[in-house]
Amino acid sequence: MIYLDSAFCIYAVEDTHERGEHALALFGQPERFAVSPLVLLECFVKPFRDADVQLEDDYRHFFDQLTMLAMDMTTYERAARLRASTQIRTPDALHWAVAGQHDCAAIWTGDQRFAHATNGYAVDVFADEA
Repeated sequence: MIYLDSAFCIYAVEDTHERGEHALALFGQPERFAVSPLVLLECFVKPFRDADVQLEDDYRHFFDQLTMLAMDMTTYERAARLRASTQIRTPDALHWAVAGQHDCAAIWTGDQRFAHATNGYAVDVFADEA
């Protein structure tokens, strides 16, 4: 199973250019994909702020195709340990913790800094698209 972070999901749903096309092509692979409630939180900010019902519906349709991974106290403790040892931001630590807790093979992201901080566990699948 591959964990999709918020950056990947935003490109897949909102970007109508190269990165969006690339995300959708990757999403079409025969992998199982997962997200967490944190991804939903981060992705819904823009449509809620802009009162964009169509974008909100687009995200809901996208997320309906994915496995939702639970975040419990173990996730938060794991994230605190990752943050303490790597200095990454709290949201990235939570993405990394929940993906690892659920044995995801990798995290797909569009964030080079996050990919670097995880020593390759998170993969910037858009690095060649920039």
